[in-house]
Parts: sequence; C-alpha cells; structure tokens
Amino acid sequence: MRSISILFFLAPLLAFSQNGSLPSVAISYNFLLLEDASLENAKYVYQPGQSAAFTKLYYPEMKKYSETFIKYVEQMRSVKNYIGPLGTGTPTSLGDLDFKTAIDKTKRGELEKIGNLYFDPAVFEATATYDGSQIVDKKNDVLILDDELITGPDTVYVENIRNGNMEQKIIMYEDDVYKKMAGAGFIEEWTFDKNRGGFEKEVRYLSVSKAVFDEINGDYRGLKPIFAFKAGQFNKRNIGELRLVREDIEYNVLFNRDFNFALEGGEMDGMVLTSDAGGYIEPSARYQFLIAIVDAINSGQLSVYDYNGYSFKASKAEKLTRDDFFDRLLIKDTVYTENLRTGNMEPVIVELQTELSDVIGIRFFEDWYMDYANMSIYKRVKGLVFLTEKKDPDTGLARGAAPVNNTYIKLNPKL
Repeated sequence: MRSISILFFLAPLLAFSQNGSLPSVAISYNFLLLEDASLENAKYVYQPGQSAAFTKLYYPEMKKYSETFIKYVEQMRSVKNYIGPLGTGTPTSLGDLDFKTAIDKTKRGELEKIGNLYFDPAVFEATATYDGSQIVDKKNDVLILDDELITGPDTVYVENIRNGNMEQKIIMYEDDVYKKMAGAGFIEEWTFDKNRGGFEKEVRYLSVSKAVFDEINGDYRGLKPIFAFKAGQFNKRNIGELRLVREDIEYNVLFNRDFNFALEGGEMDGMVLTSDAGGYIEPSARYQFLIAIVDAINSGQLSVYDYNGYSFKASKAEKLTRDDFFDRLLIKDTVYTENLRTGNMEPVIVELQTELSDVIGIRFFEDWYMDYANMSIYKRVKGLVFLTEKKDPDTGLARGAAPVNNTYIKLNPKL
C-alpha cells in the first residue's frame, strides 16, 4: 500500500485554484440493490475493477424505484429501450474503433460523447411498447402483463407419477415485476465544482435488472437488464419525500485501470456481473479530478472527518484538520529484515506514501430521488471516501477495497 504525498499535491494545486468545475468524467456501473430473502445468498465477492452497493433497498423502496420504469413505458406508450440481444453493453471509446469507423461514426453524429467516452446507443437500441394492458419488447422477449413479469418459456423435467418417467414440460415463468427488478445500472458524468465544493452526477442512462441464477445448482450468477432508458432532465421541484427513494445510500464505484479488463467476463448471454464497473476514466482525467478534490480540502473549502467504516455516522464523526488529512496519507508500517551480522530477523519501521495511482475508487454517500415523469434520478452526493486496494500480505492477491486514510470528505450538495 502506498499513498498521495503532501509534496506531490502542493505543486499542482495552484493550477486549479482559479477554476470552478473541471471537465466531467464518465463512468458506468451496475450493482444488486434489492434486499430480499431469495437473494440472501447473493453475496458480493470483490473483483478488481468492480463496484458494490452496501446499502440495499427493501421491497417498498425498490418498488418505488422500479415502478418508475413501468410508468414511463405506460406513459409514453412506445419508448427506446437501450438493451440489445446481449444486454446494455459497455460504453466505448474511440480507441476501440478502427480509424475509418471512428471517422464515419463521428461525422454522422452516431457517437454520443459522455465525459471522455464515446457511446454508440444504436448498437443497443430496442423498442418497448405498451398497448394498454401489456408491455412488450420483441427483441428481448420481455413481457409485462397485469404487474407480472413473464420472462419467457422454459423447458423443465417433471416426473410422470403414473409411469415414473421424467418428461419435458414447457412452462412460462411469472413473477412480481417489482421484485424481479433487483439491480440498477448507471452511465453518468461526474463534475466536481472546486469553488463550491459540490460533486454533481448527471445520470445519462438508467437501467434496471433482474437477478439470474444457475439453472442446475441455483447459485446466483449476476444481473440481466430488463429496461435501460436515456435519462431525462430531473425537475428539482420534485425534491421531497414523495420522490425520495432512500436517504444515506452507500456504495463503492471503482475505476478500471485497464479498459479491456472491464470486458473480460463482464457480459455473457445478456448478463452483467453483480457490480461490473464498465466505465474507464483515463488516468490523466482521473488524477485531475482527484487533485481538485484534495485541493479543496487544502484550501479549506471541504471539511474532513474521521471515518471508521460501517458504524460511521457523519453527524457524530470527529472533525479533522487539513493537516490530519495529509498526515494520514503517510503511513508507517513494520517490516522484518535480516540483520546481516547476527542473522536474526529484526523489525524495521518504514514510511509509505500514498500515490495518485493508489486511489482505485470512491465510496459515495448519497440521497436518491426519482422523477417519474421525466425518467430521471437525482443523486444528492453528501460525502465520499477515497479507496485503495487491499492485498493479502502473504500472496499479494487483491482482497478488497478499503479507505485510503480513514477520512470522510464532506461535500456541499446544492439541495
């Protein structure tokens, strides 16, 4: 484990001191949200580059979130559903395209720029229609009828009691659509306003997914999108209890250090991993973003507090100074080295400094509001914690993500 050194930060700070908002950066991520007995064994297992939702939504909360998608289709009658045969897909970048394709798509305006990424929505576009009684997406065989989600026909084997033989039977799976909608996905632009100390998320695409289980052993395998819509403009007048999904939602979003890594095993048969963070923030943009946040701490624009993990309460946390924040980035550790004269292993205290590359993600603390009419969500970002990767001291394998310096950064939300 290494860290962001004080001297490293002081040099670039002045470059941002006169600026307000930095250019936005883009990220995409999915995670399981529903707290339900049928999903109690669907535990999050850390994988490098993935994200995790620590705050689950219970059924009434998830229903409020899920019914937004249903109401939107019913209200609009026919909408673009950005789900193709293999799911929502991962945002692309120009680097993934050959020269001719990139030029042609750019000239035709087919690539939508989201932050530093270029997204080709036409690749994933389908159509969802509502005829007054049912919602149909022909490309993906999604059918909602009378608040029941029909996931399509399947073949099962049942025993014929008369002759004892196992015989094939075709059945239609039906379930409460709001309980089947167990996961959420986002493609967002992040902007940090250094002068105000605010972190804004513009949600560009919203998706809702169902949980997928292994047909043989019943093990949880991941999430499969049901709906994915281009988010509209959130009407700030809808901030209030009626549109509140949940206060104090907490989750990690980790940056992919290698864009191609996000694609390895990330999608299969339309399914995405529980918490695949598919968006790649280029190092230069990511580092500028991180430096701007730390600069706001250095200038006194943002306050910092002691962070102690899952029992953390912002209102009860101990306030720290700017110097406390930077001092915590210098970590002392004890290692054992051989004394060449005696041959004994002796403890030696070493100092480790955090580098920018050690920050692999952010833990967010937010309130979520839904705008039914405009198919949009507002995330009121109240605070964040920088994350680093923790490795097994014996094997060196990544074991999870943890706070860089046990410090909570309090932000200044607009509302």
